[in-house]
Amino acid sequence: MTHKYCKYLVNGIHFHMLGITFCNKLWWDLNPYSDYGKNALNEFLKTREEVLKNLFKGSAPENCSHCTYLQNSDEGVISEKINFIEINHWNECNCACFYCSARKTTKLKITTKRNQKGVVDVLSMLKQLEKLNLLDENLKFSLVGGEPTLLKDFVNILKFTIKHKFSIDILTNGILYEKYIPKALLASDNSYMSISIDCGSRETYKKIKGVDKFDDVVKNLTRYIKESKAASKRIIAKYIILEGVNDNKEEINKWIDLCIKIGIANFFPSIEFCHSAKDPENNVISDNVAELYQYIKDRIRSISSEYFVSTYDFVEEFIKNRSYKL
Repeated sequence: MTHKYCKYLVNGIHFHMLGITFCNKLWWDLNPYSDYGKNALNEFLKTREEVLKNLFKGSAPENCSHCTYLQNSDEGVISEKINFIEINHWNECNCACFYCSARKTTKLKITTKRNQKGVVDVLSMLKQLEKLNLLDENLKFSLVGGEPTLLKDFVNILKFTIKHKFSIDILTNGILYEKYIPKALLASDNSYMSISIDCGSRETYKKIKGVDKFDDVVKNLTRYIKESKAASKRIIAKYIILEGVNDNKEEINKWIDLCIKIGIANFFPSIEFCHSAKDPENNVISDNVAELYQYIKDRIRSISSEYFVSTYDFVEEFIKNRSYKL
């Protein structure tokens, strides 16, 4: 019998700044399924039960109807344990990227303090999910948005993943160094850390990030490479192409040369889609951005076959269609 299937609806949970939902893939239409009240997680789990029942009857939440991750499936029994958890409840950051959508939609605060609480105690909810035996042994964590290294419980979350050998993706700006990140990378062969440098020079960095921390990031990234040892190839340097700022080969080449110098082997070209995706019908991708995106991939691959080029599947579609419409 054919039914609806989405790996995030069936197996995912996302702790967003606004509440608990299944994912953030439809970021321009995010509606949390549970606000952060006293029984937020229990309320979400009740909603999840209903969503799962409806999926196997052939229907999905309205917000998901146009998502590329929603599919028809003929598979029988599918594990309903959580195998993907995205944590994105930070409400403070230590840089002010001008392309950050959270600065406007959630009034993200800029700070230098390293003890933010976020908007909810995610660690206690993780332990609750563990007690309910809902965590799959192949669970993957993703820490995105804002700046996770500022979170008071960041180290304890890393220790939780290390204890269970869960894999984790950490998206950080790299301004602060955290010694438990290399330990988390070494605990699982499927763990990654990604740092959006977006440039190869201090002046361009200040324009993009709003802070003068380029030298700190380079220093910390160099240290992460050294201390992650066998996991160093899973440290990713991102370059988000921003029109009118870093959309030129000169800056791209500086970035590639810098990354190679400090030992980066995994490169991640991307495009700025947070704002543009809010109105996908009227936003096209320029030929220049598309060509530079391809240039990054081609140049890295031409330098060495040992270098990796990572990317988002949906960004590939955006580039192919020259449009932010999926």
